[in-house]
Amino acid sequence: MENKIIPIFPAFFFPNVEYFMNLRKFDTLSIEIYENFPKQTFRNRTYILSANGVLSINVPLTKKTSIKQKTSEIRISYTDNWDMKAWRTITSAYGKSIYFEYFEDDIKQFFTNKYEKLIDLNLDILFYFMNKFDIKSKIEFTQNYNIINQDYDFRNKFFINNKEKKSNLKFSPYIQCFSEKFPFRENLSCIDLLMNTGKESNLIINF
Repeated sequence: MENKIIPIFPAFFFPNVEYFMNLRKFDTLSIEIYENFPKQTFRNRTYILSANGVLSINVPLTKKTSIKQKTSEIRISYTDNWDMKAWRTITSAYGKSIYFEYFEDDIKQFFTNKYEKLIDLNLDILFYFMNKFDIKSKIEFTQNYNIINQDYDFRNKFFINNKEKKSNLKFSPYIQCFSEKFPFRENLSCIDLLMNTGKESNLIINF
């Protein structure tokens, strides 16, 4: 009997909606921890909607980060207090959202716990949002770096900005903060989805 292919996903910093729409399709998946860390990706960046439009929140990495370091080795830099600045940005963007008070303390902990490694921060975020979105997929971790069928390899299928390839998924619109100023902005951070739709987030993910 042919062995079943286990899809491989990267661990992202507050993954976008597309990430979870793909992830929830699989009963079991592996999170990549042995890749050589690729810079300028969602692994340490996310996009939210603010009063000034879409903006990014980045996790700064220690200066010794190189392309030869494994994802599991990457360390976070706190020299510029990025975590408190990021939390203020999120509070400013979503403080008046309908569900902010319900999830404020949960989300804030990701910016106050002083994670040493990026992978630990990203995994805690992943497990939290899988729970909120009612995703039951079993999570495993890669034991080495393998090349697999492209249909099951999600390590490079999520794109960082509008200049790159668009998702071919159809996104269900929901009311966002600042909707009076901007048209619906699809595929933002899971923070945007949770703060604006609350318990109905899983309906959007399963659209």
